[in-house]
Amino acid sequence: MEVLLQVLIGGVLLGGLYALVAFGLSLIYGVARILNFAHGTLLAVSGVLASLAFTSWQLHPLLIAVLLGPLMFIFAYGYYHLLLRPLAQRSHFESTVGTVLVTVGTLMMLSDLTAKAAGATQRNIPLRMPVIEYGDIIISTTQLLILAGIVLLTLIMHLLLKHSWFGRAVRAVTQDAVGAQICGVQSTRIKAMTFAFGSATVAIAAVLYVLSFPVDPYMGFSLTVKAFTIIVVGGVGNLPGALLAGVFLGVAEGLTGLYWKPEWAPALSVVAMLVILVAYPKGVGVKT
Repeated sequence: MEVLLQVLIGGVLLGGLYALVAFGLSLIYGVARILNFAHGTLLAVSGVLASLAFTSWQLHPLLIAVLLGPLMFIFAYGYYHLLLRPLAQRSHFESTVGTVLVTVGTLMMLSDLTAKAAGATQRNIPLRMPVIEYGDIIISTTQLLILAGIVLLTLIMHLLLKHSWFGRAVRAVTQDAVGAQICGVQSTRIKAMTFAFGSATVAIAAVLYVLSFPVDPYMGFSLTVKAFTIIVVGGVGNLPGALLAGVFLGVAEGLTGLYWKPEWAPALSVVAMLVILVAYPKGVGVKT
């Protein structure tokens, strides 16, 4: 029972991090209609950078997150205008295929460049903090810190999207881009800012991720697949749905590793996505 509770705690934390990654990807697709296959790679690269910053300069993880978020925002904003915005002028088919090719190419380039510069070994932030013992159950303060970070980041995203000008503009562009532009909203700028915001979110989530789980430059695609699975289950732009779906996936992976074989846990997201697509072709959250 103690082992089961430990696995469930780890699964909830991992699922919450999956949900943060998925919501950034969901927001990007909902507003900019971009299938960003490099989204998970941004977490892997950001996690490697966070680990290097911690080991090389002894920076506090909170400071690393404060630095990485704006840097990723600037990088993603320029990336959108330079490589993705020109594709919007083409036909729907050419634009869709073009964004897939560009983001997949980015995935490969970022992974290889990061592996070349920092090595392909797994990295994390070995933050030493006290533990809390409750009988045979051991909960590290690091896990509580990660949980607090997930809750705080989720709350910030919710408030920003519900009660800020940026959030209202995002909802307007999502519902009717032409109508929003007539009302004075610059849809192209909002799409770029949304792409950058989703990417900055995953960079901050990467700092939380490496506090408890290892990262390497080539793990990004599997994270993207998990994010797509969560979007299919929770719905596009649905933050509560993403959280529930992420926690479900994280706990399911933990239980799979505990009661079956650990090597089958990563494949669970693919199987889950296929089952959901067959059983609910219009999405779980859509009433048929």
